[in-house]
Amino acid sequence: LTKLSKLEGFLSYEGWQMEPITRHRLGYEVYLLGSYKRSLERYMRHNAITHLEAVNLGLDMCSALSVCRQAGALYVDLKPSNIFITGNQEYHIGDLGFIPMDSLKYASLPEKYRSPYPAPEVTDALSSLSDTMDVYALGLILYQLYNNCSLPEEADADGLFTTPLYADYELAHIITKACAADPAERWQDPVEMGQALVSYMQRN
Repeated sequence: LTKLSKLEGFLSYEGWQMEPITRHRLGYEVYLLGSYKRSLERYMRHNAITHLEAVNLGLDMCSALSVCRQAGALYVDLKPSNIFITGNQEYHIGDLGFIPMDSLKYASLPEKYRSPYPAPEVTDALSSLSDTMDVYALGLILYQLYNNCSLPEEADADGLFTTPLYADYELAHIITKACAADPAERWQDPVEMGQALVSYMQRN
């Protein structure tokens, strides 16, 4: 995070503090020190997200996730509470949740990163991680924004969710492809998904 916070798409931090976890567990609690920013989760509770804001969020997250991969890591804890909004309405990742790309097939998702947003193939504690799980999480967040802040119901027999309520057919395709149940059916990396969003913006 110290390295990535100097790059586009990540919040910068002035310092951190580590404290041993009590309650008979091993490890440390990590506290990050930085200027206050609203999380997307908090913003969604009190504000309607416009169409342009949602697409820009998708573009900013595709860029940040690509930067993360270029640095050799996959961000595996993407969710609204870990996305923060800057004063100029840009969206940045602002929390820990990185796993080295070269260790994905040897790692499972840590318990602390379990939420509604990880891809279905990694929810089993014994499953190895998928290199499209960051794309899946972003697709699910965009789905939520275009579906009256509600996550999708269960997928159909083909592993696809129903169309988000307020997405047009082009955008709905981009979103549902990102969160397809089969990893092979998803956008294969954030760059590919970002290019689809840019093309959508240019056509509309």
